[in-house]
Amino acid sequence: METRLLKEKLFQQKGTKLFKNKNTQTIKFHSRYPEFILNKPQPSTRYIPEWYRKFPGSVDGHPTLKKCVPFLDAIGSGYMIELNADIYWDKEKFIDNSKIKNVSEHFPQQSQDFPVPEGFNSQPYKWENQWHISTPKGYSTLFVHPLNTTTLPFYSVSGVVDTDKHPLITNFPFFIKSDFEGTIPAGTPIIQLIPFKRNDWESVVIDDKPLESVEREYEVMNPPYGWYKRNFWNRKLYS
Repeated sequence: METRLLKEKLFQQKGTKLFKNKNTQTIKFHSRYPEFILNKPQPSTRYIPEWYRKFPGSVDGHPTLKKCVPFLDAIGSGYMIELNADIYWDKEKFIDNSKIKNVSEHFPQQSQDFPVPEGFNSQPYKWENQWHISTPKGYSTLFVHPLNTTTLPFYSVSGVVDTDKHPLITNFPFFIKSDFEGTIPAGTPIIQLIPFKRNDWESVVIDDKPLESVEREYEVMNPPYGWYKRNFWNRKLYS
């Protein structure tokens, strides 16, 4: 696994105190089993992969993914829910000896027409979530496989829930890799959740006049790197 729980350093500024924005919203995680010690949901910024931390900012004069702020923003958006206990996959079934159920099966018919990713078992499984998620009025939550993470032996399916109204705990369907056998350790992030405000949208397509910003595209790839971050990026805070 290339995931590791890291101490939050991304938004720390030496000598600067970060004050809570007056527009800060609150997402609530209510445990199904308060009598047990569960792995608590954590800001996604704490799951920066080891390969990314070690990756150089440029190679042979070319900027790498390390300089791509949108890539990092995706990794760090929202929150992660972790697996609560080690589970073992023996290529036929999951072995889970914990007191709390972590995995269950869906009926195959429920996803028989779903195009399962290549290399994955077509039998659908379900992560048993132990947290009820509540967002402020007008906010929903996008649930996705941990973004930009390709090394996990499973693929969690995406979904959107209106978590400002939904009274029940949301579970997460997933598929397991066909050639995988082994332990998925406790602490592995199984789903990334990103709260967002619901708005109505309409689209406008403009295809009858030149796009003025095209003339500035050369600025993006020329030193000094970090043009987008310096000029347009907004910091996103999750705690």
